[in-house]
Amino acid sequence: MIKSWIFELPSIDIDLKEPATGPAYDWFLREWDRAEALNFEGVFLSEHHLPNYLSQSPNILLAAMAMRTSRLRMGVMALTAPMYHPSRLAEEIAMLDHLSRGRLEIGLARGANPVEVGLIGMPAQEMQPRLLEALDIVEGALTANEPFNYDGHFYKCKNLVVARTLQQPLPPRWWPTATPESATMAARRGYKTCAAFLSADRIAENFEVYRAAAAAAGRVVGPDDLGIRRIVIINEDGDEARSHIKDSFRSFGPIEALPAWFSRDEVVAGTPDEVARNLIDQCECTGAGHVLIYGGWPLSRPVFEHTVELYGRDVLPRLLNHSLPRRDTAGRERSVG
Repeated sequence: MIKSWIFELPSIDIDLKEPATGPAYDWFLREWDRAEALNFEGVFLSEHHLPNYLSQSPNILLAAMAMRTSRLRMGVMALTAPMYHPSRLAEEIAMLDHLSRGRLEIGLARGANPVEVGLIGMPAQEMQPRLLEALDIVEGALTANEPFNYDGHFYKCKNLVVARTLQQPLPPRWWPTATPESATMAARRGYKTCAAFLSADRIAENFEVYRAAAAAAGRVVGPDDLGIRRIVIINEDGDEARSHIKDSFRSFGPIEALPAWFSRDEVVAGTPDEVARNLIDQCECTGAGHVLIYGGWPLSRPVFEHTVELYGRDVLPRLLNHSLPRRDTAGRERSVG
């Protein structure tokens, strides 16, 4: 079984001559309604604090999504933890899990861009240590049976009382992985992990590290703990789909190839059959049981709307019905039967 999600970086459509914030939110909300109707597993948002982005406070969007949907799971991949006081994060996570009736997925990270934390005067070298303190506080406060106290270098809490989440002991937790070190950290802390940008082979190597670290920590993990994120473009005409690859990166200016930080595996374009076979191959290579496809960015809205309809009709069911090979704790495939 391979579950399909939409990964969103809500933003203003640069193709519009007169960008408007309100209509942009309306468009994304309608697309998330459609994702539920097409049987996607859920929607992950991203958090960014840059011009034209519309998810500076993604938990507000999750609350709106929770009110409009009934089955769709929802989360952020990931909240930029150093930009909040962790007690606030813990409180909002508990609220959202109840508002969504137990459909929340938690994602916490240090943030990928030092420019963003620099907007509030935070030195880049504080990002990682602040994240680690935030993780201790969020996890501790949400699972404490008595008022929670914490005396860290960056954050302090005294007699903090947070409502328990509906999902016990905690909602599923996710950690973006790009290196063996981050894979090890995710596994040790009991987080699921998702990878992007890298080739399927590189991701597979990091996921092997994840499995080994999880086994050393006494955890048994499988495909449901692993996800890959890809830009997907689908058209009945495969060449037409592939013609949109260059256009999808129009916000970077004139380019003749993918941005340097994208592997060749990052963009999956073609007919529904070509895309399904490609994604299944990547999931078999990595052992991932989740695929996250980019939403309104970087694709133009018409291209995404067509893609998501064909994906939901022709690709999603094939992935959902596909049985991944079983693996041992080191990530090696083993025979079934």
